[in-house]
Amino acid sequence: MSERMSNWFRKYAIVSRKKRLVRDKRFHSFDTAKTVGIVFKVEGGMVPPEIFSMRSFLLKKKIRCSAIGYCDSKTLPEELSHIASVELFTKQDLNWYGRPIAESINQFLQGSYDIVIDFCRDEERYPYPLKYIVSTVQASMIIGGVLYPRCPYDLVVDAQQVCDTGGYVKQVKHYISIINNPQAAMEEEAAGKNSTAV
Repeated sequence: MSERMSNWFRKYAIVSRKKRLVRDKRFHSFDTAKTVGIVFKVEGGMVPPEIFSMRSFLLKKKIRCSAIGYCDSKTLPEELSHIASVELFTKQDLNWYGRPIAESINQFLQGSYDIVIDFCRDEERYPYPLKYIVSTVQASMIIGGVLYPRCPYDLVVDAQQVCDTGGYVKQVKHYISIINNPQAAMEEEAAGKNSTAV
């Protein structure tokens, strides 16, 4: 099968599912969110440690959190096979043109989230399985760091201004914290004026 035909099926799969999707778009803060979904890519055979720290941060705030990650290999590395706090899937969990079909992905997509955070920030190596999940998930607010045609994000954190995943997480937390929070927004504005005046 040609790459051109595979790409056509990939686009069609996203478009056809999105047509059936009705998103109740609204901005959430950590005070209003009750459920958060995290989508990420396994890098160098490792789950980025920021995924676990973000998950712990959310759980401490009494926010239910589901995290799902894609490992771009045929099988899951042995060192990742015992991780229970996040769902991981591989190429074996994709159909012939790359759409994820594992039961864990179906469960993730059947969920409803106040916020979904996409941790994949590499535009050149952005895997289709994650693009499919992020584009078709039922979420009020989707946050990401990669701009591409028809991207589903409601809030984009400029990945060019953030050199690492830790910095990205810091920016995501910052923006979510000031949403619908006039007090935090005023404090930030005041801090900005003070730094300009110095």
